[in-house]
Amino acid sequence: MSHSIGSILRKWRKQRRYSQLQLALDLGISSKHISFLETGRSIPSRKMILKIGTFLYLSKREINRGLYLAGYAPVYAEFPTGHKNLEPVLSAIDQMILNHMPYPAIVLNQDWDVVTVNDSAKKLLFEVGYSEHQNLVEAIISDDPETSKIINWQESVSVLLVRLRNEINMLGGSDRLEELEEKLTSHLPGDDEITDIDENKAVLSTKFQLADCVLSFFSVIAHLGAVQDVTVSEYKVELMFPSDDETREFYKI
Repeated sequence: MSHSIGSILRKWRKQRRYSQLQLALDLGISSKHISFLETGRSIPSRKMILKIGTFLYLSKREINRGLYLAGYAPVYAEFPTGHKNLEPVLSAIDQMILNHMPYPAIVLNQDWDVVTVNDSAKKLLFEVGYSEHQNLVEAIISDDPETSKIINWQESVSVLLVRLRNEINMLGGSDRLEELEEKLTSHLPGDDEITDIDENKAVLSTKFQLADCVLSFFSVIAHLGAVQDVTVSEYKVELMFPSDDETREFYKI
């Protein structure tokens, strides 16, 4: 990863596919000023970093990182786990995944570590052999495609890879997330790892082969709005819904 404010500003701009001229026009400053900031000839003010970071829709963690590299204090807090300020939002997350029963729900952090799950997801992760892994991507990487409980393994993992790349490009992924993306890419067979995604489907489902049935799910992913805490703002709440009648009937038992 980049380790100077100039290089990280350049990285932010390129990730959003802006030229120096276009970014300068949209921000109402000169392209020469953008060039000076990126080459280190000028040091951006705190206000300028916030202006660029907010305009480019960067994550709170990435904006804090830019401020730190420029010598400024972070603007977004990162409270320790269990802090009273986090109680309302963590309680809401718990209520959300509880209300999603009997279907599985999983809460993941930026790096796809499992934060919490509801009872249905806990059982499903155990059934497919993922319960011993704290990180969902690591669990997939350790899974043998030949013996996996995921029937459409290639398609499902290709979809996951696209998601990881989008998160890295949109939010400025961590070193660990980029490492996981590289591992997952090498884990997929073939040179073009995403060709097995059927773009004609309205919904892409993941199909699990359990002992006596096949369960098929699609996911709705909820992100938390108006959360100022760096870590919790990155949480993803993955709500899994049945894709077919067999799966719906299974959860009626």
